[in-house]
Amino acid sequence: MARMILKWRYIKAGTPKHGEHLVKYIATREGVEKCDESWKHQNATVEQGRLIAKLIRDFPEAKDSFEYQDYCESKTKYNASEFISRTIDENVDLIGRKENYVGYIAMRPRVEKLGSHGLFFQDDTPINLSEVSKTVSEHQGLVWTTVISLRREDAERLGYDNAKAWRDMLRSQADKLAGSMGIPLADLRWYAAFHNEGNHPHIHLISYSVGKEPYMTERGLVKMKANYAHEIFKQDLYHIYREQTAHRDELKRVSKAQIASIIEAINRGAYENETVELMLRQFADKLKDYSGKKVYGYLPKSCKNLVNGIVDELAKDERIAKLYDLWYEQKENILKTYTQTMPERIPLSQNEEFKSIRNAIVTEAFNLALGLDVVEEPEEEESIPDREPTEDEVEQDEDQEPKNKWELYRRAKELLDDDSEDYDPNRAVEYLIDSAKQNNPVAKYLLGKLFLKGEHVPKNADYALRWLEEAAEDGNPFAEYLLGKTLLKGEDCDQDTERAADLLRRSADQGNRYAAYTLGKALLDGDVLPQDIPEAIRLLKESADSGFSQAQYVLGKLLYRGELTEQDIPKALEYLERASAQKNPYAAYLAGKIRLTEDAHKDIAKAIRHFEIAAKEGNDYAEYQLGKLYLYGKDIPQDYDKAIEYLTASAEHGNKYADQLLHNIKNNRNWSAGMGVFRLFHHLGRLLQNQLNDDRGGVGGVDRKLRRQINEKKQAHGLRL
Repeated sequence: MARMILKWRYIKAGTPKHGEHLVKYIATREGVEKCDESWKHQNATVEQGRLIAKLIRDFPEAKDSFEYQDYCESKTKYNASEFISRTIDENVDLIGRKENYVGYIAMRPRVEKLGSHGLFFQDDTPINLSEVSKTVSEHQGLVWTTVISLRREDAERLGYDNAKAWRDMLRSQADKLAGSMGIPLADLRWYAAFHNEGNHPHIHLISYSVGKEPYMTERGLVKMKANYAHEIFKQDLYHIYREQTAHRDELKRVSKAQIASIIEAINRGAYENETVELMLRQFADKLKDYSGKKVYGYLPKSCKNLVNGIVDELAKDERIAKLYDLWYEQKENILKTYTQTMPERIPLSQNEEFKSIRNAIVTEAFNLALGLDVVEEPEEEESIPDREPTEDEVEQDEDQEPKNKWELYRRAKELLDDDSEDYDPNRAVEYLIDSAKQNNPVAKYLLGKLFLKGEHVPKNADYALRWLEEAAEDGNPFAEYLLGKTLLKGEDCDQDTERAADLLRRSADQGNRYAAYTLGKALLDGDVLPQDIPEAIRLLKESADSGFSQAQYVLGKLLYRGELTEQDIPKALEYLERASAQKNPYAAYLAGKIRLTEDAHKDIAKAIRHFEIAAKEGNDYAEYQLGKLYLYGKDIPQDYDKAIEYLTASAEHGNKYADQLLHNIKNNRNWSAGMGVFRLFHHLGRLLQNQLNDDRGGVGGVDRKLRRQINEKKQAHGLRL
């Protein structure tokens, strides 16, 4: 039985009144409900039965309600009254004018009021009920009315037994409501009120567009139901694998751990499929003479059939098939919250949610037809190791008075040299404390760092934070940075993002490039701090311009991809090559890729130099790319031995592409076609993994998910090759 019921329809402009005798029932219903409670268990009256029959004839969809289910199971006066009241409630838009409907849902008995009436909308601006009623009644377009109903026990358990919870949920879903209606979010207007009554508390929602005319397809309605159900029942969906039934126990076992296991198996093993390879080469031959847009939607039917066939062949792999089954199981668990009718499962090639794999196939075939090489990037965002301030940077104020505190500090530093015969960290700490007592903020900072990191002394986070707090109060930018970063991560103390951001900003304002980078990256990612792209870029630029290679890499990557800021490849190269000169392996690899693939900036000698810098720093993708360059001998003289050396090193460092290429070489397979098939196989596995993580409410948030979707689209269309 469904756990959430959603009813949705529209009122046309100028809708006449309907069923005035039903309005009279509404007018009398409050008094009726004041009767003695004993009446609830008596048999329904003949008059109630007649009215119910009429309501069913007039509004046949009312049979889908919780109240009708209860009435069919037990035909008592109470259940009859609940069904009659609810049916009138849900169909009041067909009974009277739109203006009356707004007033009714806002003022009717037992509506939960947030002030003088129960109406609420997107923000906390005061609502004038009369003005809203007039605006809605005079609206010349369609006005959509929605009722979402829960069972009492579910509403109480999930916290949806109050207006605030519904208000917050509807506000968070406004963009998805607009999407379901096919209108921009800026055009959406909606109002709602919560009716907390009977066994089935429910929400009334009115929505319309002040711009583009809304529409609702069957698919859009299903998606909207899924969005609301997923949000309302997210606690249940999150814990679905913990429930006690045998089926859900199985889901628990095959959930996150199994997904990870399948992806690990995909990444670990080679992939060969002669059928896909043959079909890809056939498709590449067709594209040689094709002059239209090389995008799936523009292809002739014969080419589309070939693309779909490749997807279906890839989907036959048992690892891909299992991921697709898991994706469907998760979808169906969401659907079960509001319907028992499950849609028929369709082949992966026909599923629009995975359409990017089709354009990825078009791109691979096009590259194969033109003999183009693909320069891969790491699939996951690189985890860039922290670079801490150097001693010279920290001790730049050493010449300040009084001298004695610096003598104590320097003596402590000598005692912390573990290569020295005088190494004695305990005495060093004593000297640092004496220096700190003479108000040396650098000594306080070093004490905090030593005890926070557990370097030379046992780790003691509380003691470390005490000294960092004192140094930060003195305005030391390095203490502000370290304390801010610690509070931001929340690993060695309680997380305090607001204070962390304040400390990092104070440090950055004093010219600390580490703080500017850390705060900028946090504002860019939007994981622990609210995302602020302009401020993030400003801080990253400030850090990059001061020579910090991590910031130069991140900023260069942003400027190259042009996703969160305007694309500027020359400026991107400037930052990346400055970082490459500092031996930053991530920046060196990306600079090499740009120098190899961007025609306006192509420079093979520079590309190889950047790849070599990255390879010496252990970047397995740079090793792989150098191996390919020497193997194919297209832009440089072929050197088979050097190619195998680089590819072997890359494979040993865990690069799956290098491992697959070596496998293809060993088995005398077509290198280009074989690698194209391998990339498609991994692209499909990654798509399924991302969809599974998104549907399970994975970490990342909307902005990160959106950036990933943008990346997938660009990969599929060949814009990041």
